[in-house]
Amino acid sequence: MGEPGWSRSIEDRAGPGHRWLRRLLPAALLTCVIALYNHFPLTYPDAGNYVENAIAIAHGHAPWFFYRPLVYGTLLVPFATPQTIWLIPLAQGLLVAFVLDLTLRTAAVPLSDRGFVTMFVGLSVCTSLPWISGQIMPDIFAGLMILLSFVSGWGDEGLTARERWTVAALLTAAIGCHLGNLPLYGTLVISTLAWRMLADGGSWSSRRVLRLALRTTGPLVVATGLIIGSNYYFHRTAVLSRSSALFALAHMVGDSLAQPYLDRVCPTQRYRLCAERDSLRANLDWFLWDPDGTWKRHEPEVRRGDSTFLREAPAIVAGTLRQEWPAAIRASLRTTIVQLGTFGTEAGDFAFSSSVAKAMARLGPGTLRAYMASRQVRSSLPLEAASRLQFAVVGIGVLVLLGCLQTLRGPAFAPLRALIAIVFLGVVFNALVIGGLAMVQPRYESRVVWLVPLMGAIAALQVRRARVWRSPDAPRKD
Repeated sequence: MGEPGWSRSIEDRAGPGHRWLRRLLPAALLTCVIALYNHFPLTYPDAGNYVENAIAIAHGHAPWFFYRPLVYGTLLVPFATPQTIWLIPLAQGLLVAFVLDLTLRTAAVPLSDRGFVTMFVGLSVCTSLPWISGQIMPDIFAGLMILLSFVSGWGDEGLTARERWTVAALLTAAIGCHLGNLPLYGTLVISTLAWRMLADGGSWSSRRVLRLALRTTGPLVVATGLIIGSNYYFHRTAVLSRSSALFALAHMVGDSLAQPYLDRVCPTQRYRLCAERDSLRANLDWFLWDPDGTWKRHEPEVRRGDSTFLREAPAIVAGTLRQEWPAAIRASLRTTIVQLGTFGTEAGDFAFSSSVAKAMARLGPGTLRAYMASRQVRSSLPLEAASRLQFAVVGIGVLVLLGCLQTLRGPAFAPLRALIAIVFLGVVFNALVIGGLAMVQPRYESRVVWLVPLMGAIAALQVRRARVWRSPDAPRKD
């Protein structure tokens, strides 16, 4: 009798129709529980911008995607109608179910249809998953990207050619949906390649190494090209983001790093920001989004074509880093630690948003009425209770994992150990990337922290199977 971790499950032998109808669709429906309770797809204030971009693309207009990449807005195009916008939570739930199914197969974790659906019951009731996948935001792709990075690095033998191409396409979309996903995946792919080669004891031919490197880095290259290409096509600027320097500057002002630099150089430099340095507040949100903040005062001139403020931002950022780099590193590490422990559902994330209302009005009065009647607009979602439950479940997940690691030894569990390691690296790297790009917010870590109790559940299941297999009463085959 072989080791338990490598056995193929019934689902691996079943046809694709069986998997979709009996396994993936019920799991996807479970992830819609919060959106159904809300009576409308969940929205964050940024959702309005994504929907507006999707509507513009659908009608052949040039979208205004200054703040964010165009990839997620493009994916929303089929859903930018009054009828199909309701299907966004289901579509994203299907992606979660499909990717998690591939992940379990790659990690050699056999799970019956009933076990798979039961696992989604737990994820949908106790974790942040339904709050993220049920929302019109690209946040769900961060967690999927972590899982797909594992599948891409470890699924070379257990996946069909069609599945490998599907993984590559999904990875490309996931990476391109958010600028923070680019550095996050870059760190993950390096870790994945190193772990895989070490786990195999260095028994790799140069051809196999090249094939693995192309499979894992190809989506990053393509996603980067898509982002740069869309910026060049619509705005004739071949850059990753026309707003990256703006956000970096806002972060440095929020951390009180840019102010000392401006105090030093403004007597000789004539930056636009010099005239405002005495009124700058150490608050990123104020700098970017407050009606009286710095960016909102300069945004109209940028829309009219005067990009002086934006042209000066990279120089201020670079000068601040040269002068204040020790303080910048300390601030980033401090933010990372705080962000790791900051997750859950926050009232401000689900409050009424005029930009969302405007986008829904573009889809028709019925869509706008549905949004206005949703529980989130009426402030009747169980946000505090959901946050407390998520904290408890994540804590339990960590404790369960720590208790299981001793048992998950040996070559049979090598893929599962790699999956657990990549997930935890992804959770930490996610906080580190956000710590360098934005201020602490619960939703940033909520988008990936649901993977922690998931790993705890999978590890506990495999430990139970290992103990049964090793039991003296277990049936044996000579």
